[in-house]
Amino acid sequence: KLLKQNKTPIKYTNKLKHIYYISIAILMIISLFKYAFCLVIIFTTLTPIVTNFINIYDRILNLKYIKQAQIKLKNSKTKIIAITGSNGKTSVKNILYEMISTKYQTQCTPASYNTPLGISKFINNQLKYNTEFLILEYGARHKKDIKKLCNIFGADYGIVTTISGQHLQTFKTTENIYIAKSELPEFLQNKLCVFNIDNIYCKRMHKFKTGKNLTASIYEKADIYAKNIKIENYKTNFELIINNRTYKTETNLLGRHNIINICLASALAKELNITNKNIIETIKNLKQTEHRLSLIKTHINILDDSYNCSPASSTEAIWTLSQFPNKKMVATPGIIEGGKNEYNINYELGKNLALADFVIIIGTHNKKAILEGLKSQNYLETNIHFAPTLNDATQYFKLLNKNDTLLLLNDLPDDYN
Repeated sequence: KLLKQNKTPIKYTNKLKHIYYISIAILMIISLFKYAFCLVIIFTTLTPIVTNFINIYDRILNLKYIKQAQIKLKNSKTKIIAITGSNGKTSVKNILYEMISTKYQTQCTPASYNTPLGISKFINNQLKYNTEFLILEYGARHKKDIKKLCNIFGADYGIVTTISGQHLQTFKTTENIYIAKSELPEFLQNKLCVFNIDNIYCKRMHKFKTGKNLTASIYEKADIYAKNIKIENYKTNFELIINNRTYKTETNLLGRHNIINICLASALAKELNITNKNIIETIKNLKQTEHRLSLIKTHINILDDSYNCSPASSTEAIWTLSQFPNKKMVATPGIIEGGKNEYNINYELGKNLALADFVIIIGTHNKKAILEGLKSQNYLETNIHFAPTLNDATQYFKLLNKNDTLLLLNDLPDDYN
């Protein structure tokens, strides 16, 4: 098979296990009685009450677990680097980890751990006593989520990557996302925070942040910035400017968004006295992160950007696709969690997809918006294909020849609606 996409299996949490085992035990006891049917009805009505008791029990355990992590941090000399933003948190975390590990004992959370319980789990089970820097992602779906993380784990340094229309189902507006993400620089006050000034919201946030700040950009001069970005030989080539000195370099990471991520990480690494030489060497040796615009080479090129998708990240993924030669195909279910603006977001996505030779729209959730966006560009309808799932979409991959390129833009569960 050209591509096999593994879906995330069901996770059997402690809460689910508690409910399951208690339910089985009660049903077994009920079955011993003569009027078992009546007891089953009574038990069914009591299930929400039992679940609430389990929820209370779990909350108590969770608070204990979080407190344990706080105590462990308090008794260590570990400095916390907190990263927030709508996109790029994990990428910046991984890049920064590689840079500052050249000088300091450094750890970072795996994958996308960005909640109180996820971070606590890592601290309790894996934080080493001699760790000098711990890099954390601070995620949010509601206002005060980041403030809560700051109050629990603290922050000695911060990075704000981007602010965009991500999670609009809970935030409702991008302005609310801005307010939520501002909680990190507000907590830092006079401590250092690095901002991506290419993003209008981050630029505004930087303007109001007190104390020491650093800026990063790929479009204008900043404390650390890059220019002349292009993709050649399956790598991104660019010039990095550090303290007015220009370094020509390249990275395995593809796309302009990864270059701003590199600039953000470089700015903080420089502040922590990582040498220019080590920064540049790290950039050259960075490894791609799976499913984040990673390149898979078979007889065709597969750009795997299936981890998630936002308006900003989709624009960069499509720009990267445009840099590849020969025919181009995009397979996507579109962008979700756009709230009331979801149709318009996917309509614009459809317009941007018009540069591809073939488009496969997966599922029905955003089908109409993407299709109408494509049609607004007079896109050839015979080059638009539809598939219920990603696996079904593979039948159209045969339209591509050797050295053509396929972009997998976002992925959703097969039963998403």
